[in-house]
Amino acid sequence: MAFVDWAAALAALEGGRLACSSSEAQVLRIAASIADGLPVDLRDATCGLDRANARRVAEALVHAAGHGRTNSSSGGVR
Repeated sequence: MAFVDWAAALAALEGGRLACSSSEAQVLRIAASIADGLPVDLRDATCGLDRANARRVAEALVHAAGHGRTNSSSGGVR
């Protein structure tokens, strides 16, 4: 099993030590919030997400809420 130090990942991102696109940075912030309870402003974090990452974030939120995995092709929940 992998372990992610979410606080350290965000510190690296904020410190400019993690090269990624702005959309990838937003996804990291949201993932850290879901996984470790780190605060995130959803308005800021979701504004400007590209389509693929917006879908990934939506699927992660549905899963985190306990509703199972989504079916990306139909947009439904399995």
